[in-house]
Amino acid sequence: MASKQQINSQLSKKLSWLLRHGAKTEGITIRADGFVSVPDLQKHPRYMCFTLDKLKEIAATDAKQRYTLRWNPELGVHEIRANQGHSLAVVEGEAGGLESITHVSQVPLAVHGTYYRHWEAIRSQGLSRMNRNHVHFACSDESNSTLSGFRSDCQILIYLNVEKVLADGIPIYRSSNNVLLCPGIEGFIHTSYFQRVVDRKTGQPLHIEHCY
Repeated sequence: MASKQQINSQLSKKLSWLLRHGAKTEGITIRADGFVSVPDLQKHPRYMCFTLDKLKEIAATDAKQRYTLRWNPELGVHEIRANQGHSLAVVEGEAGGLESITHVSQVPLAVHGTYYRHWEAIRSQGLSRMNRNHVHFACSDESNSTLSGFRSDCQILIYLNVEKVLADGIPIYRSSNNVLLCPGIEGFIHTSYFQRVVDRKTGQPLHIEHCY
C-alpha cells in the first residue's frame, strides 16, 4: 500500500504536468499569468481528487516551491499555478510576475546541471530550452541544498556568463521560487555564453571550443 508521501508525490507530478503543459489539452482554462481556477480544476473528472485542502498541502510541502496557491478576491475563487517550467505558449513570461534581471549584481551565480549523455549535443549547439519557454538555472551550486532548476544527480555543471548574456540583450528572469530563466536566442544559449563547465564530482573543467 502506497504511503501518504508517495501518494502526494504522484499527485504533485500530475498537477505539475497539468499546470506546466497539459491545461489546454485537458480543456482547462489557463490564464496568461499561469493561474488556473481551482473550481475549474475540480470540475474535470481526472482532477476531482484535488480538494482545496490537498492543494494547500501539496503547495506548502513541496521542497522546491513549485506552486503558488492564492485567493482571487475579484473572482471569488482560489487559483493555483506552477511557478516555472511551462511549455504552453499561452502562458506569458513563465506564469507572469517574474523579476527581470538587469544587472549582473542581481545574479552572483547562475548554473545549469546536466548529464554526460547530453554533453556532446550541448557542446555542439549550446543549451536548448527543449519544449519549455526557458532554460532553467539554479542560483547556487551547493550539493546539500534542495534546488529548483537543478537535479540532485546531475553530473555536469554549466555556469552562465550573466554579464555577457545581459550585455547582448538576452533577457534573464527570476521566478518566485528563485529559479533563473533565460529564453536564449531562438531557443538556444550558445556555448559562447558559458563562463565555465565542470565535472560536478571532481570539479575538473570540461573543454568547450566556443567558450570565451
